[in-house]
This record gives sequence, structure tokens and C-alpha cells, in this order.
Amino acid sequence: MPFVAELYFDPSTEKRIREAWKALDEKGISDSMPKGGYRPHISLGVCDHLETDSLAQELSIFAEGVRPFRLSFPNIGIFSTSEGVVYLGATVTAKLLNVHTAFHEIFKKHAKEQREYYTVGQWVPHCTLAFGLSEDQIVKAVSICRQIDLPVSTEVKEMGLVKVSPMGCQTLSAFSFETTDSTELNDELRPEYDETLLKNGIRGKYAKQ
Repeated sequence: MPFVAELYFDPSTEKRIREAWKALDEKGISDSMPKGGYRPHISLGVCDHLETDSLAQELSIFAEGVRPFRLSFPNIGIFSTSEGVVYLGATVTAKLLNVHTAFHEIFKKHAKEQREYYTVGQWVPHCTLAFGLSEDQIVKAVSICRQIDLPVSTEVKEMGLVKVSPMGCQTLSAFSFETTDSTELNDELRPEYDETLLKNGIRGKYAKQ
């Protein structure tokens, strides 16, 4: 039963992705995402064993130092593995990579038996549209998902921890990113910021811990 740390999107993007899930379900191709109780997301890290309480404490502070940021999904892709996955591929930006790297500095202290595909340097950021597909289902799923008006542009506003089991996805905790007014969007340096985390685009509240 793996544990997953996830990034979440603005409501309008969630709605569009859920509509794609619904279309796949109605065509009899896959109900893997809605049936599993998943929320549209990008997975930051996955592991088989996790100290959930201690990680949640650190992530609550970490999230306070991350501002919401823009992200784009310009393409549909597949993973040609036994899982049979069709997904929306995310544009890799410096901000996204910096958040991922900073997150893993925390995650590695609490996680055991991490899934290699999600580690720094191996990660392919994506939002799953369906999984558990046969080769024939992959072809049909891609055909349906091509109807999505791309690129999908979103704001990443939140992160969470979930536990996945055969019964579905259980949310353990969720953390909203810091919101700021327009006067702070230039990300000016302030004395309380930690220099190292600033280079990664992460604000200094976490650095104090």
C-alpha cells in the first residue's frame, strides 16, 4: 500500500480533468481514476513505508514557504510499462523542479522504499488520466483524450499526502500554499528568507526549522 505526495490544481483544471476521466469511463475504457477516489494531481514522491505524522508536520511548514505557481500541460503521453498509463504531460519548469527537489530533501528523511521513477533526476511530471490499460485500451484512451483542448494551463495551489490501497485512495493530509497579494509577486528578498531555499524558489519559513 504505497504512500504518495501530490500537487493539486485550481478548481477549473480539476473539473476539466474529471471530465476526461468521465469520458473514459462512459466509453467503457477505464474508470480507474474516479472509481479509486483520486483527485487530479501530479505525484511528487511515492514510497511503500512512511512516517506520516512527522512528514506532515514538516510539510505544513514547507507549504507555507511555497507560493502558488503556474503550470501547463501541453501534451498527452503514455508509459509503456505493465501499468498501462495514459497521462497529461507537464511542462518542466525551473519552479516545478525546484519544488520537487526541495520536497525530496524532506521526504527522504521520512520515507522508505521510495519508487525510483519519482526521485530527483528520474521524475517525469504528469497527471494520470487512466491506468491499468491494455495496449488496445491505450489506443482508445489516447483517441478520446485528444479531444482535450490543449494546452491546459493551471495554478498549482496545494499539496497533500494520500495512501493508496486496493480499496482506493485515502487522503491523509493536505496543505495550501501561501497566498500573497499582487505587491509581493515580484518575490523580493527579505531578511527572514533562507538563501539556499531562495535559490530553489522556496521561502524561508521552512528554513527556520
